[in-house]
Amino acid sequence: MFTVFFLIEKNTTDALIPVTILRRNNIAWGNIAGILAFATETSLVFILTLYLQQVLGYTPIAAGLSFAVLGLGTVIGGVIAPKLIGRLGYKATIVSGLTVQGAATGSLLFINADQGSLTLVLIATFIGGVANLAAIVGFMVTATTGLPHTEQGLATGLTTVSQQIGITLGIPIMSTVMAASLPHISGDHSAAQVLGSILPAVGANMGLCLGTAVLVAVFLRSAGSSRGKQ
Repeated sequence: MFTVFFLIEKNTTDALIPVTILRRNNIAWGNIAGILAFATETSLVFILTLYLQQVLGYTPIAAGLSFAVLGLGTVIGGVIAPKLIGRLGYKATIVSGLTVQGAATGSLLFINADQGSLTLVLIATFIGGVANLAAIVGFMVTATTGLPHTEQGLATGLTTVSQQIGITLGIPIMSTVMAASLPHISGDHSAAQVLGSILPAVGANMGLCLGTAVLVAVFLRSAGSSRGKQ
């Protein structure tokens, strides 16, 4: 679908998204980072919702309240992100954010059916929330920097598209990983079977975070840490 969209836009006189804008290094890689930042964190919430309800036995309300720490983490991440960008630059902020998010997600590979695992979930989602929002703010700055005023609206709209693509793709991808790990039986699966399908999805989620951090570190050209250079 991406390929078809690209070909249509490339051969359209008045394109919705002129593909020439994607030739800019910061626009292309900024949006790639944004897609995967949104895909990983939103799908992790889905994975952990299943874990809290079907493995630990929480009610939907209790499971939802458990994500309050994630919300707090995103608020803090949004506050500190501009300071990180001012000090480190947007490239380092994205790479650092995704790396920390990946490490926090990786710690969830140690969850089990014991109620004590909730503590690990709360800590990991809080840290991951801070890191994810830092990466997202870095992506927004990256993907809207260095453009003439006539293209600012287009660049901003493109970041919104990336956000929606990431949210849309993340859960189906992680669901597929989980489904591939579940035994094909009729009826409900046991808590142990659900947990056995959750851990590979957590590992895949961590891999996407760290893989994206590596790609951004290698291919995104840094513009420095000062505002003037950005």
